[in-house]
Amino acid sequence: MSELRPFLQACWRACCQRARRPVEGVLVEKSLAVSVAERALRNAAIDAEDPSQPKFLAAALEETGRHASGTVAAERTSSADPQRHHDPADPRYPENLDLDRLQRHDADRGFHDSEWNQLPSLLRPLAYAQLAKKDIRPPDAEDLFLEILTELARPRGSDNRAPITDLTVFEEIVPYQSRMLQFRSIDFHRRRSALRNQTNTGPSLDALADDPDRPMQFADPGTEGGAPPRFEEIYAQCEEALEPDEWRLVFDLYVAQSVTIQDLVDDPEFTDTLGLKSGASASTRRRAINARIETALEKLRDCLLP
Repeated sequence: MSELRPFLQACWRACCQRARRPVEGVLVEKSLAVSVAERALRNAAIDAEDPSQPKFLAAALEETGRHASGTVAAERTSSADPQRHHDPADPRYPENLDLDRLQRHDADRGFHDSEWNQLPSLLRPLAYAQLAKKDIRPPDAEDLFLEILTELARPRGSDNRAPITDLTVFEEIVPYQSRMLQFRSIDFHRRRSALRNQTNTGPSLDALADDPDRPMQFADPGTEGGAPPRFEEIYAQCEEALEPDEWRLVFDLYVAQSVTIQDLVDDPEFTDTLGLKSGASASTRRRAINARIETALEKLRDCLLP
């Protein structure tokens, strides 16, 4: 139990942080966040085979984020206040729209609430800023933006549900738009490149590259901005890529941030697991630890960026 306690304490801190900010732009009150984290950890522990493994942490964080977002949505609905638990420091747009109204759907009229009239003016500046980084400007940027706006309300063929109904809190609409624009911008440049390669169509590649007013920049999905993937998302995708002790190392250093490399250098129990001879110098221990960390991160890189 003494060995398990530090890990569970780190899990608790990580879940409290997730409960406070389950989605970018959401800021849950501390007392409510503690309650959410406590319930999520308890739920995750019910099905846990081994509460000392990163798999438990991934499940706890996922449960915390889901429960926190659901709690925020419920309180916004009951209070009829779309701004409840919205981070006042969020600079992306002036204020939330009412997601409940945006999700209202009529079999004959579709999504017809007047709240939709405010959505384009809120999302358009964000879309234009993202597309400008990909050298896509009006009128092409407006066409791509309108495609995304239409897609929000278009039922999917797989389940006949519109993407707008998948959202739990309004703040999720920004990363959704960002992901869709990323894909659309890549397709846009591919189409333009294909057209340019046809004979007698469009300017030459040299002309585009040499134009000082409109330098050509092809879309690179690896450079797209936005929130990085969360630990539970990375773990779900790369679970088999790392050994359990490597997951523990990644969690302690980068998620819980409960230790530093110097702490590991000074920890004889940890350095013993690296197969170092007793009495190894601090620099030798540090090199071995850095090598182990680099190996774990390279495995994650290869898994996430095949």
